[in-house]
Amino acid sequence: MAFRLSPHPIGITELETGRCLEINDACLEIFGFRREEVIGRTTLMLGIWPDPEERVRLIERVKAERSVRNTEVTMRMKDGDLRRFLISTGLIKLGKKRCLLTIGNDITERKQTEQAMRHLNKTLEHRVAERTVALRESEERFRAFLDHAPNLAFIKALDGRYLYTNRRFQEAFGLDQKNLVGKTDTELFPRDQADQFQSNDHQVLDSGQSLEFEEIALYTNGPHTNLVVKFPMRDESGCIYATGGIVTDITERKQVEEELLRNQETLRQQRVQLEDLTSKLITAQEQERQRVARELHDDLSQRMAAVVLDIATIEQQPPLLPERLTDILCPIRERLEQLSDDIHNLAYKLHPSLLEHAGLQPAVEDHVREFTKRTGLPVSLKAQNVPASLSLDHSTGLFRVLQESLQNVGKHAKATQVSVKLSGSSKGVGLSVTDNGTGFDAQDTSARRKGLGLINMQERLRLLGGFLRIHAQPGAGTKVCAWIPLKGTSS
Repeated sequence: MAFRLSPHPIGITELETGRCLEINDACLEIFGFRREEVIGRTTLMLGIWPDPEERVRLIERVKAERSVRNTEVTMRMKDGDLRRFLISTGLIKLGKKRCLLTIGNDITERKQTEQAMRHLNKTLEHRVAERTVALRESEERFRAFLDHAPNLAFIKALDGRYLYTNRRFQEAFGLDQKNLVGKTDTELFPRDQADQFQSNDHQVLDSGQSLEFEEIALYTNGPHTNLVVKFPMRDESGCIYATGGIVTDITERKQVEEELLRNQETLRQQRVQLEDLTSKLITAQEQERQRVARELHDDLSQRMAAVVLDIATIEQQPPLLPERLTDILCPIRERLEQLSDDIHNLAYKLHPSLLEHAGLQPAVEDHVREFTKRTGLPVSLKAQNVPASLSLDHSTGLFRVLQESLQNVGKHAKATQVSVKLSGSSKGVGLSVTDNGTGFDAQDTSARRKGLGLINMQERLRLLGGFLRIHAQPGAGTKVCAWIPLKGTSS
């Protein structure tokens, strides 16, 4: 029971093999093992000796002296942590086997505390030495140092009377040492300035600590903004006998900071104006495309269709030599039909009416079919959960990305496979266009601008709260991903 309940780790191992025969709960808890992991295994197998030679030396001592008391060793826990132990071990016999009974005491925290105390003592001794050297400095050296410092410096008695000011302080306020020493702030400066100085002095004396203040002082050449460090000065017994101060003129820095804030505000306003201008530019672009589309569809396309009908009428009721006239007019009709189709396609590219009247998914499906028909390049389309009530701005933004991406594939990619995915969720709608073409260096911004018209696509999506991502590598194809949040959500 004493073995089991001891708060110190205790173990019994075979002398020759190191195999563990018994171990108490305290040992298991400290080392982090389970009993079945330990019993029957050697201490070397368990890896608790970081330095196996340390165990060899310990065994040799036990064989020679039969017991070893209070020797320090380093042992490894199951989790790899190294801890310091003070152990006592001795020979015992269990049956005919010679064994070691080992009792340990974890002294890791004690060793750490001792080390910390030694470090603290050295630090204190070093500080005492520095303080002693500082106290030995002569008053003349003190004055020479402060008189050549670029900062203002002063020392005040507890009643607020100046005991010392350096040369920079005297020059700033246009006063000499004789007119300063023995005077208070109230006697030297305007009331508001004196009240400010004295209030800050009282805070330092009340707290007994060094404090930093921003003060406005009237110099001989006008008001200045100062950063003032004020601190209590103590005698050998630790009692405060004066207040010291070191003043740094930050007037220019404050002016620069204020100018920077003004510039930042101007930049912010300009950015808002630029974003507004960009939005208006894109809106105007879309309006112009709609206008051109209507004009092409309602005017030119209809007129071309009328010409086709006229020629078809002549073809049906030919004058003399109908075979000859048919041969002449038939190619003209075919060219006019092609022209009509081209004008219709141009109108579609500028502003697909299907997008406005049927929605995003039907417009995407139609554009993919048209692209395949025109280029012969097969495109697989997968659409799911696309909101039917998506706004025209959102639909147009994603549709333009599709147009730009497929146009780039047709012109540059040399791809054999293209896939388009259009999907919606409760938060937004995403579009991706992937090809197995030549790809490009996505880090080359000039190449990206040249190949994909990224600025236009990115700006469209940014104004809608979305984003555009391009994934590409030379020879590994290109993937364009666009996402726009629904109203009430954010990217």
